[in-house]
Amino acid sequence: MKNRLAIVFTLALVVLMVSRPAFAHHSSAAFDLEHSVTVKGTVTVFEWSNPHAFIYLDVKDEKGTVDQWRVECNSPNMLTRVGWTRGMIKSGDQLTVSGAPAKNGKKVMRLDSITMATGQKFDGQGFK
Repeated sequence: MKNRLAIVFTLALVVLMVSRPAFAHHSSAAFDLEHSVTVKGTVTVFEWSNPHAFIYLDVKDEKGTVDQWRVECNSPNMLTRVGWTRGMIKSGDQLTVSGAPAKNGKKVMRLDSITMATGQKFDGQGFK
């Protein structure tokens, strides 16, 4: 009986140690979840890939300077559940994106939602 308990405890410990990197990967610690930002720009690239889809946007600031933003979305699997498709965003499309900006000040955000030029809005996390 003691031997069986030791084996179960050891297996549980191994599972926890192995799963730790998976939890770390999905951390949102790099993003300022308290202060959402919204930017409007022109799509340069849309990457429909695992583990995250990415949208790259050229965004003009008040002075006319163009900054490239990298927008991190959820996985294609999660996005498909709320109506996204691989071909819905193309280079040259105008999008308005809202999300949590990077804490380090880089032009990177974790997507909350997008609004297409048609006014159609999509959830960026893939939750209904």
